[in-house]
Amino acid sequence: MKRAYEYRESAWNILRGRYWWAVLAGLIASVLGGFSSNGWGSFSNRYNESSFTRLVENVTNGRIDAEQLRAIMHPFSGFLASIAGLILVYAIAIFIVGSAVELGYNRFNISMYESSDAPKIETLFSRFSYFGNAFSLRLRMFVKPLLWSLLFVIPGIIAAYRYSMAPYIMAENPDMSASSAIEESKYLMSGNKWRLFCLQLSFIGWYILAIFTAGIGGIFLIPYVKAAYTAFYLDLMNRLPASPYQAPAAPVPPAAPKADASESPSSTKELV
Repeated sequence: MKRAYEYRESAWNILRGRYWWAVLAGLIASVLGGFSSNGWGSFSNRYNESSFTRLVENVTNGRIDAEQLRAIMHPFSGFLASIAGLILVYAIAIFIVGSAVELGYNRFNISMYESSDAPKIETLFSRFSYFGNAFSLRLRMFVKPLLWSLLFVIPGIIAAYRYSMAPYIMAENPDMSASSAIEESKYLMSGNKWRLFCLQLSFIGWYILAIFTAGIGGIFLIPYVKAAYTAFYLDLMNRLPASPYQAPAAPVPPAAPKADASESPSSTKELV
């Protein structure tokens, strides 16, 4: 098995000459919620009335109290509620639609390792005919780690790593059921969770750099990260090319003609 830097090297090689196609595909997939379903989110409101009041007083050094702030924000409450509602609807929509887009995006990246041709953007939408399986897989990958995390955070993280290869597996086998894809992922990730964690950790510097660009750098980072994750999956499947786009070997000069052993010394002298 390879190391993190080798997967990143494979990603750079596979993106060579096709990087901007990958940027476009990554941008579309991100907008439609198809980049990743390995994580899960939670919201917890820990602020009560008194803590909110103290927060306002601390931020404003006591110049504005909570009641004044509420009076200022009250005319905008309807607008803010509408924005929050739209954000919620968008989040639900991309969670649902993104399930099929994620499979198409995985297939897009796998295809770049299979062929040197220009990748096809329409591959992103090639798995919509299997929407039921795709949504079932995403829902399971969201709920199962979440339930494990209710026991403790660590089991939830481990579960997310166990199921992480399921979207790749289903991308290549869209007829497969969600439970079968998850079981196959658990088999592939047995003993490989730490290796995937190290690969993800190796991008920490790039993520920090993307933050300093107000997130814009993330648009250009996504293809690199996704190509490296795809290399990891293909390596688990023993299908990662040894050296994609290997430069042609230097031409070998023709060998000098050898004298025929059957020739007599006298005839050799005559040739000379």
